[in-house]
Amino acid sequence: MAQALDPGPSFITMPLRIDLAPVFASVEQTAPRVPPGVESWTPLTTTPGAVYRFNLYRDPLIFRLNANRILVRTTAHYWLEVGVKAGSFIKGVGACGQGTEGFRRVLLGTRAELSLTPTWGLNLKAMPDDPAPLALCEVTFLGYDITDKVVAGMKENMLKATAAMEQQVRDSAMLRQKAEAVWTQAQQPIPLAEGVWLSLNPERIRLAPWSSQGKVLTLTPEIQARPAITLGPPPIVETRPLPPLEQAVNGLQPGFKIRVDTDLSFEQATAQLKRQIGGKRFDTEKGSFEVLDAVVHGKDGKAVLELTLKGRVTGKLNLAGRLVYNEGQGTLQLVDLDYTLESRNWITQFGEWLFRSTLKKTLQEKANWFMDKSLKDIRTLAQEGLNRPLAQGLNLAGNLTELKLGQPRVLSDRFRLDAFLEGQVSVEVDAKGMLGELGGK
Repeated sequence: MAQALDPGPSFITMPLRIDLAPVFASVEQTAPRVPPGVESWTPLTTTPGAVYRFNLYRDPLIFRLNANRILVRTTAHYWLEVGVKAGSFIKGVGACGQGTEGFRRVLLGTRAELSLTPTWGLNLKAMPDDPAPLALCEVTFLGYDITDKVVAGMKENMLKATAAMEQQVRDSAMLRQKAEAVWTQAQQPIPLAEGVWLSLNPERIRLAPWSSQGKVLTLTPEIQARPAITLGPPPIVETRPLPPLEQAVNGLQPGFKIRVDTDLSFEQATAQLKRQIGGKRFDTEKGSFEVLDAVVHGKDGKAVLELTLKGRVTGKLNLAGRLVYNEGQGTLQLVDLDYTLESRNWITQFGEWLFRSTLKKTLQEKANWFMDKSLKDIRTLAQEGLNRPLAQGLNLAGNLTELKLGQPRVLSDRFRLDAFLEGQVSVEVDAKGMLGELGGK
């Protein structure tokens, strides 16, 4: 039997788009615009008798997303006054950011990095930046800048807000739930038409590099699969659990190839051939004979026609030929049809006239078998089947651009034509549920 061609694995992209805007909004709400304790005199522990007070407010937080890295920035505006306390009386001895001078400014920020765990968890690690004053507020008699003390409260609140964001991300199980839903659905045969099934046959999942646009983070796990279209009853599925997440080191190969196993059973081929030549009469110079029966089977990689004749020739005659596929007509055809070695022994019994009869020519013309489904029909069905909802929140999107044909093969009970449809396929995931989970609480 001829060996089946291996088109190699296919890859189905599965972009998981996570809009982090709700998460960022939660951080904005958690971090107060004005920290507690403003305009209250506070002792300076490093200088006995010295006290300070300040006012401070921050601008709205600015979030920048670059792949899996998050940058949080804001500008804080403040004034500061330092005094000396004598009993209940406080005398101001220095200030900055007050009066006509206007508020001083300091830049505050936090960096965070998202990562995935092998068990499909989402992790976030935040790291605060040191405050960056745009103008120092140095009080002469103290001899050092106390800006850090002024912004300490705001910095602490920002840390609390980012810590809450870290916890929200870690607690969310939506990423794994979405991945499991895609993996489970990818294992189920997709009905394309009556008796036509598309099986994706997923094998593993790897993760392409992160990407982002605006406040939307895109994770692109890619399923490695070996898709096939089969005819007949639904394929039997052995459900496999979601495998651990793998990292793609050298990038992932685009492309989607569907193996199409279009079969023609010997029984179907026999029925078609009988309709073509059953009962046909052949007149020769030596007399006439009729085809009483015809049976199709395979041997040594060739199609064999076994004919039962009656008349001038009575008995069984076998012819064998090579299978080819006529794409224009959508049929399997026999070429190089000739009598088998066993049948050639009939020469001694009936003579050369039998082999010069029109029997072989007629069989060559008539032994054209239509497959159960034409490849054109299957291509159309596959295209439709690759653009459909898989489940709630999961949509399959694909485009098949090319059809490649292998050689017809002779199996133990059927003829099989190997064909491959190629294109691009992705699973679109509706992330709205994930957004509520991450940012709506």
